[in-house]
Amino acid sequence: MDPLPFTLVMASAVSHALWNYVAKEAGDKDSFMLLINVFSLGIFLPVFFVILPEIYFPVEVLPFLFVSGVAETIYFLALGKAYEEGDLSVVYPVARSSPMFVAIAASLLIGERITVWGTLGIALILFGVYVLHLKGWSGEELTRPLKALGDPASRYAFVAALGTTVYSLSDKMGVTAVDPLLYSFWLGFVITGMLSLVTVKRRGVSLLREELRGSLFRVSVAGVLVKGGYMLVLVAMSLAQVSYILALRQVSVVLGAALGVVLLKERYGRVRVVGSMIIFMGVYLLGAVA
Repeated sequence: MDPLPFTLVMASAVSHALWNYVAKEAGDKDSFMLLINVFSLGIFLPVFFVILPEIYFPVEVLPFLFVSGVAETIYFLALGKAYEEGDLSVVYPVARSSPMFVAIAASLLIGERITVWGTLGIALILFGVYVLHLKGWSGEELTRPLKALGDPASRYAFVAALGTTVYSLSDKMGVTAVDPLLYSFWLGFVITGMLSLVTVKRRGVSLLREELRGSLFRVSVAGVLVKGGYMLVLVAMSLAQVSYILALRQVSVVLGAALGVVLLKERYGRVRVVGSMIIFMGVYLLGAVA
């Protein structure tokens, strides 16, 4: 891979891990997730007006936009709840294990074939998630992850991963029908609109204002990172093979776990970094080899 796309995709991976670190540190997670989407939409709206030759509403992708909007709303809410309940070094890698579910769903729903390498990748992801929940390497610890997978944080992280699976498949069909940038433009409005309806009903306007006052800088930074990282990976995909770009971007799994261990001082750091590295290897096999 040439240096430029490699640099862009690594910057995208760093930005994704960083905004999740910022989200973990937020006060009210639901309000924070909505606010970063609002800021992201506002900050990058002028960019779309510059790079899109024509802006119109593509009616043919309305079903895909709706499905993706619902799935992304579930993703953001579940991710916020997972960060309320658990550590970044566990929640983030589990939530980023979605390529495993995407591969399985694509095989069942649209007939895509899972190769031997893909099967190995899925096995590695499952093993990596198991390792993440270990608290050590002693024999008595080996059965602990089977119980820990039922913890609220892990359950919500898996829901977030399933949300990613649904919107990934829906987006895949949507961008085959229209310009990906045009699709992304409208998707931002759909996600923000749906997330606004749910969050305002659940949390109220006053809590949103309180979170904005207390986290304006963090919201602004995360808003830039959310959409900025996505734009970087779009540019990278125009310069190199898409499968390699998407696979390499999953190195954010390791970066997110490391941020939790190093900056948040979360426990069992060595085990969790090893688990995240195993997940990354599995995801890379699914994306780049399978």
